[in-house]
Amino acid sequence: MPTQEKPADLLSSGAGLGAAVAAETHGELGEGEIQVRARGYWEQVWRRFKRDKAAIIGGIFIVLLFLLATIGGPILARLVGHGPNDLFFSAVDPNTQLPAGPFWSHVEGLDPTQGKELFALGADGTLGRDEMLRLVYGARTSLEVALGATLLGMAIGVLLGSIAGYYKGWVDTLVSRLTEIVMAFPVLLFVIALAATIGRRLDTITFGFLEQGVFTLILVIGIFGWFYPARIIRAQVLSLREKEFIEAARMVGASDAKIIRSHLLPHLVGPIIVYSTLVVATNILLEAGLSFLGLGIKDPTASWGSMLNDATNFYTVRPWLMVWPGLAVLLATLSFNLLGDGLRDAFDPRGSR
Repeated sequence: MPTQEKPADLLSSGAGLGAAVAAETHGELGEGEIQVRARGYWEQVWRRFKRDKAAIIGGIFIVLLFLLATIGGPILARLVGHGPNDLFFSAVDPNTQLPAGPFWSHVEGLDPTQGKELFALGADGTLGRDEMLRLVYGARTSLEVALGATLLGMAIGVLLGSIAGYYKGWVDTLVSRLTEIVMAFPVLLFVIALAATIGRRLDTITFGFLEQGVFTLILVIGIFGWFYPARIIRAQVLSLREKEFIEAARMVGASDAKIIRSHLLPHLVGPIIVYSTLVVATNILLEAGLSFLGLGIKDPTASWGSMLNDATNFYTVRPWLMVWPGLAVLLATLSFNLLGDGLRDAFDPRGSR
């Protein structure tokens, strides 16, 4: 009576490991395999980004700051019953000329149905304006300047950097020399000269939605802030132009403009986004510094820098007047820097910490 052969004995010598595994599991090879779904580029960026808790917190704070600057100011002004530029001389001590402290309130007249003002953070100075309301409207001013200057500077930098890196030769030399001239130009002296000549006329240009003085700072910061993006984009394009897909585009007859627009710029989205977030933080500090020196946003427009300048008159008796705008500048710049660091690690995992 023939003995029963084991499944492994029935395998030929050339069956290999796959057949052995199939025989041992009494099934076809491939049954029970885990299906792995391919992830796209942006999905992988998001998966890496959301692991960075600090960057997530920074992004949430930036979203809240945008909401506060856009719709929070008008809502808060309606709730408290006055605007950021309204004067309340009763909020200033007539003897010491010191502004009122936090949670100061004032009732107009004796009729309880009339308006009531509440200054949650006190008055801002000798003019008796609402510190908290001006702090909220100052966020709008800072974001308008920072974002507008970043868009202008990045647009110029990406354009010139792409052209210089792609064409090389005399075009690259011309852009490089222009970049060096702009880098060596004394920006502060130019701002002083501009403020003393046509600054007042430029300050009145608002396009219907900007605060007064914002357009001037956008022009100055944007025109003198494009050289770093240009150098970064130029280096990236110099590397990308030698890739095989660029040579293939040239071989099929694609024009230079189409290659730059359709093949180079999509590969520069990551560096542009990362550097833009870091530039916004720098521009917030620059706007606050210029306004603190009296060269940026002028009264009565609210600005964190001008609020810090006014608070220096009371730093020994009303120190909180310096704390609030200083804390606002600190948190805003820190949030954009944390977001930029997280995006950099997400787009380039090889350079992550």
